[in-house]
Order: sequence, then structure tokens, then C-alpha cells
Amino acid sequence: MAATKLTTYTVQVAERVVRPMDRNGVLLFAIPMALTTILAWVGDAMAPTLLISAPAVLILCNPRIRNLVLVAPTISPIAFIPIAIFRLLATDPFFYWFGQRYGDAAIRWMENKLGSGAFVVLWLERLFARTSYATVVVLPNQWICLLAGATRMKVWVFASLNVIGTVARVVLIWKLGDVFASPILHLNHWIGAHRIELTLLTIALVAFGVWRGSRKGRLTVESASELAEELSEAEDELGKPL
Repeated sequence: MAATKLTTYTVQVAERVVRPMDRNGVLLFAIPMALTTILAWVGDAMAPTLLISAPAVLILCNPRIRNLVLVAPTISPIAFIPIAIFRLLATDPFFYWFGQRYGDAAIRWMENKLGSGAFVVLWLERLFARTSYATVVVLPNQWICLLAGATRMKVWVFASLNVIGTVARVVLIWKLGDVFASPILHLNHWIGAHRIELTLLTIALVAFGVWRGSRKGRLTVESASELAEELSEAEDELGKPL
């Protein structure tokens, strides 16, 4: 049964017909991705300071689970829940559209980004092939959104499942933050007492990560021309034009 589902998934992607690559299409994906990546870098670099002085800004910059958990008990749920939901959902439509627009070439591009043959790539693709709907609800990250688009999941189905999963995740994190408010606030107090030193450290770590990514050719901020070139390489690997 699993083999049949994997075959169906492969056929769905292989049969995907896409239009010729165009600069406007690439720009539509590249610009928001660059902006959100830069925001995430700022959030990571300034995390200790933002956590104390502007926690809502921190999760707007980078809504990683660590940040959401630390911020949850520090601001009202009336602010926390909509801000977190908005930021988590902000990039998902772009990845869905990118997958839908470029099909199997987008998946190959994803594989190259994460490292072709890496465990996470194989795991994500196999998980999605077996339980696509449940995966979008439970794990609505950018790569799952791309796979949803590439396999032609209906827009309304994707949007409904993605919103349901994201809202449930944010509410759960807020609830955990409420239940464990005392130890989280104690940790936040320690971070606040050492925020200058910690901020210098996080700035250095982010700078090193960006430098290392650029050295390996995996810098996540890309121009439209660079993204177009990577897509062309991906379709060359597949042996068929976009």
C-alpha cells in the first residue's frame, strides 16, 4: 500500500505541466522570501534584546517555536495569537504557489536546498506521500506547503488545512506558555539580566551562519536571477524543460 501511494505521489508530480519560466513569476517568490529571511536574521541576531524590550516584534521577525514559547507568557493572548498566526501563515501561500507553478522542478530545487538525499528530504516526501492532508495540518512548514502545491492539492483544501493546523499550533503553544509561565518568565528574567552579552553572542552566531552559508553556496537570500538559474539547473537534472 505504501509503495502504491508513493507511486501515485510520483506520478502526480511527474504529470505536472507548468508554463515557461518568467522573470515576474520568479520575482513573486524571490522578493518576499528575501524579506522574510532578512527579518528572521534580525530576529535571531537581536533575540535577547527583543525578547525583553519588544517581544511582539521578535515573533514578527522570526516565529520559530523557541521564540513563541518564550514570548507566550509575556504578552496578552489577544496580541500573541493573531500576531503568531499571521507571521506563520505569511510565507505559506508563496511556497504553495511556487510548488504549483514549477512542479517537480520546485521539488528538486527544495532537495538541492536541503541537501539531496538528506534524511529530512526523504522523510518529508515520504510522509507527505502517505498522509498529505494530515501532514499539512500537523506540520505546515514551508517545504510541506511547496509539496502541497507541486502535487496539485486543491487551493481551498490546502488553505483550510493550513489555517486549522497553524491556529491549533499557536493556541497549543500559548497554552503551554501559560501552564509553564513561571519557569519561562524566570528564564526570561535571566536573559534580560544578561541581554547585552547574549545579544553580542547571537549577532556573532548569525553573522557566522550567514558567512558559512555564503561559502557553501546555500545563502537563503537570493536574487531573482540566482533563483531562476537554480530552477533551470533543477529542470536540467530532471531532463525536461520547465
